Amino acid sequence: VTEGALFEGQTPVLVVPDTVTPTATPSRVVIGWNESNEALRAVRASLPLLKSAENVHVVVIDPPQHGPNRSDPGGALSQFLARHGVRTEIDVLSKTMPRVSDVLCRHVQDLDADMIVMGAYGHSRFREAILGGATRNMLEQAEVPVFLAH
Repeated sequence: VTEGALFEGQTPVLVVPDTVTPTATPSRVVIGWNESNEALRAVRASLPLLKSAENVHVVVIDPPQHGPNRSDPGGALSQFLARHGVRTEIDVLSKTMPRVSDVLCRHVQDLDADMIVMGAYGHSRFREAILGGATRNMLEQAEVPVFLAH
C-alpha cells in the first residue's frame, strides 16, 4: 500500500509504527539528506511540519568527497530551510554500521527525535526488491513516524 501511494499516488506518505502515537507538531525532526530529488520532494512536502518544529537536524551520511557541495554538505538545504523560518543543524555522520538506515535510526535515538523526513525509493523498484535499500530498511525498523516522498 505504501509503495502504491508513493509511486502511483504521487503524494507524500506518513508511516507510523504500531507502537507510536504521532503528534501533530513534532518538536525534533531528522531529515535524511542525500541530495536526491526524492529527498528534496520530502522536505518541500513536510515544510509546514518543519516550520513548527523546535529543532530540525539535516543528517548527511558519508557525503561525496568530490562535487560542488563537498565543503558544505547540507549547506544549501539548510539555507533553503532558514529562508522559510526553519531552525536547522547539520549533522555529518560516517557510515559506521553496515546500512545507512542503521546509522540514521541510531542518530534518531540519540537525538530523541519525533519524526524522520526522507526521500523514498531513489533506486528502481527492481533493485529495491532484490537488494533492499534505505527506504525498505527504514520502514522495517523505524521507531518514530517516517515522512516519505518519491
